[in-house]
Amino acid sequence: LVFLKAGALIFGGLAIVATFADPAVGAIGRFSDAAGFNPFYVAFIATPFASNASEVVSSYLFAKKKRLRNISLTYSQIYGAVTMNNTVCLGIFLAVVYLRGLTWDFSAEVTTNVVVILAMALIGRSSTTFPSWTALPAITLYPLSIGLIAYLETSLGWH
Repeated sequence: LVFLKAGALIFGGLAIVATFADPAVGAIGRFSDAAGFNPFYVAFIATPFASNASEVVSSYLFAKKKRLRNISLTYSQIYGAVTMNNTVCLGIFLAVVYLRGLTWDFSAEVTTNVVVILAMALIGRSSTTFPSWTALPAITLYPLSIGLIAYLETSLGWH
């Protein structure tokens, strides 16, 4: 019974993603064209906020209580979400590129993703309770990763 319910939920979620993924990608592409931005940067900035809204809200509610345990839970939740999103998305992306024989044009993005995953792993393995200051390196990884991608693509010519 539990497996049937889990399977139904997975297939239901898959149906929702399949229904809304193409329109969402189209909307991001049209917005980036209208704004004159590279679609990758628009997707890299806007999409995580939309797809992780539930983690943001629950993390905020935990952190609002201002207890060391709650702050640590908030950091652990964000750490888990970032790690899971990056590793799962990277794995799926690499599998699609390999299985479909697509042209590889994503060295800067994948390298940056791996750097962020490793940096988060170093931060996360340091302790089981995280002081508030440990959020600063995690937060700065986001703008630094955008800057690293821009540097690798423009200065070094990576694609």
